[in-house]
Amino acid sequence: MISWYEAYSKTLEQASKKSIKDRNTIIGFNVNIDKIVEITPESIDWKLPDGIDLKLKNGKLRLPSRVNSIEDFFLYLMDSMMNGKAVEVGVTSEEIADWIENSFEIENVQIGGQAGIIANLFKNIEVGNVLLSLPTYDAQFAKLLNPALLTVVEEGNSHTICEINKLKFTDNEPISHYIFEFKAGNYELNSLKFVCPRDNRFIFSYDTVNGLVKFNKGFHEFSPNYVIEYSLAIISGFCLANEQLSSFEEIFDPIIEMIKEWKKINPNLFIHMELASTYNAKKRSYIKENLFPLVNSIGVNEQELLLFSSIKEEQKAIKSDGIYTSTTLFHYLHELFLEYPHLRIHLHYLGYFLVMSPIMNNKEAEGAKEALIMSSYFAASKAKKGTIESFQDVYDVELDLSSKGFDELRNLHSYLKSQFKVKGNLYETGILETPSFSLVGVPTILVKNPQKLVGLGDTISSIAVLFDTND
Repeated sequence: MISWYEAYSKTLEQASKKSIKDRNTIIGFNVNIDKIVEITPESIDWKLPDGIDLKLKNGKLRLPSRVNSIEDFFLYLMDSMMNGKAVEVGVTSEEIADWIENSFEIENVQIGGQAGIIANLFKNIEVGNVLLSLPTYDAQFAKLLNPALLTVVEEGNSHTICEINKLKFTDNEPISHYIFEFKAGNYELNSLKFVCPRDNRFIFSYDTVNGLVKFNKGFHEFSPNYVIEYSLAIISGFCLANEQLSSFEEIFDPIIEMIKEWKKINPNLFIHMELASTYNAKKRSYIKENLFPLVNSIGVNEQELLLFSSIKEEQKAIKSDGIYTSTTLFHYLHELFLEYPHLRIHLHYLGYFLVMSPIMNNKEAEGAKEALIMSSYFAASKAKKGTIESFQDVYDVELDLSSKGFDELRNLHSYLKSQFKVKGNLYETGILETPSFSLVGVPTILVKNPQKLVGLGDTISSIAVLFDTND
């Protein structure tokens, strides 16, 4: 354990803003408004509307395929809380959105969407040029986006790049995401009693803009003029694609075409895709078949990993309490890697982070490990304060590493040693190599009583990719 504390301290000591100040990053596509609702066993004071009675069948709720009513909304919320799992679902009904707006106390309003969160984070820690695709010029964005972010704008018959603070934000469209941040504990709602096993969040979106995965068309048309100057692209928002609004082909194909053009113009552009919970099987298949081959890496939590894994449902060892061992998660990770062996897959889970990738040399593996350590520092800072305002914030983090993380890495190493021909030690050094893949893992910093959960996964993956792909 001492060596891990030394590794953390040394990595932070050697960390420098200089290494990221010259990075130019493209970010797209989902930017929205997050409205935070906090739920604890003590503060819960709302009741189910008349006529709604949530009943368990064999200890589980039966979920509809999509949310068409207030009752459906509650079923998804309760299922998320009962399993302590992160879930995101969308709705096209203004009536349901208005009911939520009027029925819950909104604690905070902030920029949301993986792209919006990552873009603000990168400018706050002084990453070089950060070029953000805006899906709309909504008036709510004006005060919530970092004014130094760049975007592509129309200028006569052409396009140019300018700072966001020079834009006029006049649109007013549905872009609200209600973030229900719930705490672990014993809950009682009408006659329904249940235990929530861990802190997490449920996201309910009323967002027709990002439901179409709209992106700045100037990004595509102007690509030949800027792409060569960028070394990293982080893309996200595909989980929001809503087939009720348009077909997946119509939504995804323009983006796929643009990414292919980026790669043609700049083959060295490293593209990372951040995933989110995607319950529609057709949508998952379209993302995997059409986007996975185009990107260099993906970021997932345990729920997203299970959803995108092709392991048959009846073979999945899914525990009802939503807690998984590192060995269980490794099976999903490995299965996905076998499908797409060119990918670097980032998995963030409570207590530890893992990266599985094509075989790395010693320098690359050490770089991946240090990048995960930096992502742990930034995630801890965000969890502790709720936001990251500058690079300096990471130096205020108390270095308390997760004992669960140590145990899981040790157990996983023992399992891998029994199944593969391995070099290295995942538990002692965080780096392990087999004949077909490399695995890098770190125990993470433990934060007691975290202030914010939204955006932690995006922070973890994006910071890891940022530091791991330095020029």
